[in-house]
Amino acid sequence: MKTLLLLMGILVSFIGFSQPPCGANPAAGNTCATATPICELNGYCGNTSASYSADSWSQSCGFLGLGDCGLTGEFCGSIENNSFLTFVASSSSISFDVWVFNSQYGDGIQIMIFDAVNCSGTVNSYYCSQLAPSAGSQNVSANGLTPGNTYYIMIDGYAGDVCDYVFAANSGVQIPVDVTPANSNICPGGTVNLTASGGNGTFNWNASPDLNTTSGANVVVTPPTTPGTYTYTVNSATGNPLCPASTLATATIVVDNCGCTVTAGNSGNICTGAGTINLTASNVAGATYSWTGPNGFTSTDQNPLNVTPPTTPGTYTYTVTADDGGTPCTATTTITVYALPVVSAGSYSPICNNLVSLPLVGSPLGGVFSGVGVLAGVFSPLAGPQTVTYDYTDANGCTNSATAFIDVNPSPTVDAGTYTPVCLDAADIPLVGSPAGGTFSGTGVSGNNFDPSAGTQTITYNYTSGLGCSGSATAVITVNPLPTVSAGSYGPYCSNGPSVGLAGTPVGGVFSGSGISGNNFNPSAGTQTITYTYTNANGCVNSATTNITVNTAPTVNAGTDQSVCTGSPVTLSGSGAVNYTWNNAVNNNVAFVPGSTQTYTVTGTDGNGCQNTDQITVTVNPLPAITAGADQQICLGTAITLSGNGGVSYSWTSSVTNGNPFTPGLGSVTYTVTGTDANGCQNTDQITITVVPVPIAFISSTDPLVGNPVVTVEFDNSSLFATGYAWDFDDGNFDNTTDVNESVENSFGSAGIYDVVLTASNGICSTTDTIQVIVNPFNPPYIKVPNVFTPNNDGDNDYFLFEMENIVSIESILINRWGNQIMEMNELDDKWDGTLNGNQANEGTYFYQYTATGIDGSVISGQGFFELLR
Repeated sequence: MKTLLLLMGILVSFIGFSQPPCGANPAAGNTCATATPICELNGYCGNTSASYSADSWSQSCGFLGLGDCGLTGEFCGSIENNSFLTFVASSSSISFDVWVFNSQYGDGIQIMIFDAVNCSGTVNSYYCSQLAPSAGSQNVSANGLTPGNTYYIMIDGYAGDVCDYVFAANSGVQIPVDVTPANSNICPGGTVNLTASGGNGTFNWNASPDLNTTSGANVVVTPPTTPGTYTYTVNSATGNPLCPASTLATATIVVDNCGCTVTAGNSGNICTGAGTINLTASNVAGATYSWTGPNGFTSTDQNPLNVTPPTTPGTYTYTVTADDGGTPCTATTTITVYALPVVSAGSYSPICNNLVSLPLVGSPLGGVFSGVGVLAGVFSPLAGPQTVTYDYTDANGCTNSATAFIDVNPSPTVDAGTYTPVCLDAADIPLVGSPAGGTFSGTGVSGNNFDPSAGTQTITYNYTSGLGCSGSATAVITVNPLPTVSAGSYGPYCSNGPSVGLAGTPVGGVFSGSGISGNNFNPSAGTQTITYTYTNANGCVNSATTNITVNTAPTVNAGTDQSVCTGSPVTLSGSGAVNYTWNNAVNNNVAFVPGSTQTYTVTGTDGNGCQNTDQITVTVNPLPAITAGADQQICLGTAITLSGNGGVSYSWTSSVTNGNPFTPGLGSVTYTVTGTDANGCQNTDQITITVVPVPIAFISSTDPLVGNPVVTVEFDNSSLFATGYAWDFDDGNFDNTTDVNESVENSFGSAGIYDVVLTASNGICSTTDTIQVIVNPFNPPYIKVPNVFTPNNDGDNDYFLFEMENIVSIESILINRWGNQIMEMNELDDKWDGTLNGNQANEGTYFYQYTATGIDGSVISGQGFFELLR
């Protein structure tokens, strides 16, 4: 079996286009090198004949050259009986449909689209797939082509199948230029439409006056009327270069001798019953004419006149035959008999003669009404009963008309009645109209009554007769207005104000109400509504009221008495009113500093302009004399207590609590105390606390601190934050200095342990440091004397000497056995080698005697004997 690969996004789809007929095309080439150029892909037919042999090649590529990029490797199956076509791409894609049929084995074909230089080397595949036999077409599409380049189509029988195939080009292949129709026959004076295709889509035609244009795919040719053969050539610059004569195409038109030519005409379409028509025929030299038409019409006239057409609406044909002795020629002409429009003038109910107008409506719309009382489509009932006519002309010019009768009835005579004038506030007036049974309407009308409060009005009485005709009448009811009365406008007033004079309009009325005395009002009555009543010459009475507002004088409050401290501001604010003024140059709600105890008076004015007063006493208390204490200087870490004086309570800055100890930090801080006395008055004082670092005492020495008497040590001072230094050497010696860089020295002559103390002070506080000096006592002096020595020069025990420890000096003598002194040994390193005056001393017993001083000053002495042996 073959393995099919879908390459480069190829799309194969089954569609329902009809199969084109096969063209006269050459067979596909047996090899790539002999590929057949496709000059017309549409209708290209071929087969996968067993006579085709396999043609392919390989090309090494990829890793270590193990891949195959030739036709063999790039094809999507095995090659059996392949054949080749070649084409020139007209765009970046190609699309054509393929029908596969008459399959011998039922496998179909394989199609591959590729390019390769000279049919060798590397193959670039653009499409490769199997197309099974099918009743419908299958689409082959490939993308990525370069317009103008040459490509190959390989067709191979799948598994060697032998079958037929047909191509139908859609796009992408440059085809030769073609013109349709290629051959035409016409009569003199005829025209032919020519259409060019193929090439690059741009066409130029041979210049000739017979063409309507010399460019474009479509031209109209009007050859000469002289019978003969005429050719017309079209050119497209880019045809398929693989195909011969691909850029030109020629159309041949033959003008035949067709005999005579006649044309027929008429005077135009007509409406039913509108009269006759005229027929016309073109002149043919030496010809006789014969006409036939509907309803048995015949005529031998060239141009029959006043021909009566059928009355039944429809289209009718009239035929003329001209015979010039040769081949007769005929022509036809048609007329249409139009039906008359169906017209209605409308239907109208009886109307009354007092109707203003009646709009007339006919159908179809667009016609014209006429008749007595008709004007612009409107009927006036004043004309009485009438018959109106409606005329209408349709789009074909056919006219028809219709009539309608309009009945007009008389209107009744109506009276609305007569009425006596009344005042505006009178009771309702009964209304009576004639004939009875009508309806009153108008402002103030309710049923058959009129309400005078509506004022003077014209009322209407409407009445409808038994014939349905209506009439109306009007009547004027005079309503005298009430006098316009004003009680006047007053105040407002304050409750303690004087009496107010009253004045109403019109003059001559009477005032009434609480607080009224004649034409005066007493404000002590408080806010009141008073009434003014007046009667005019028509006997109409009216009254008016007015409100007199009496405002109660405000209750002004200056506030409670205050006590303040000297220099403290006071804000006085009145209440109970809107605006306030104070004596002593005080502004309301504005702070000021009183100089002494004083009483202040406020005058308050409310929103009504009424005033009242109140007083307040401001007592000014002196400030207390507050003391914070003297400034202090302390060392870091020292607790301090700050206490204020002169008040009854105190508050300090920096979160200090009065009388409670606290430990301040390093540096100088000024603390402020605020003292408050029994009056709440406050004053302040300050104290500065300076916190200095605690001195750090530090002793060091590079000298040994342990030894035997006398031990002398030089001490170094490395103290910090101090100004004075005191030394105690613990042996009764002392030293004082202010220079930290000054070293001190002390000698310790007696054995013992000495604690040397350095006190570093800054004048406020001090610290100490201790260093220990240890003076050890000397060991007691010790002398060891040998009891024998052997001066034989063997390197062992050749000398007599004192073995000493802790000895600083010695005096000794050696004595022989006869009591003679033979030698003095007074140096610590003296020794005897056993010779006397250069001669060996005799063996035997010798005596010694010594006195030695120890390092500790003690003196020891001793004597004894020793043996000299050789």
